[in-house]
Amino acid sequence: MPAPAAFFAAFFVGSALVAFYGLCAVALHDVPRITGTVALILTLAALGVAVLH
Repeated sequence: MPAPAAFFAAFFVGSALVAFYGLCAVALHDVPRITGTVALILTLAALGVAVLH
């Protein structure tokens, strides 16, 4: 049953990459600030999952 999970993971990764390329096309000078914020949010989410696990 890992096939649907792998499909959804690939879909979300692909969507994130398309959104990132769209951001680069629209506002290239804002990319470092936004990617830094996203990295911080993902780090905090991973920490929360690790603590709850």
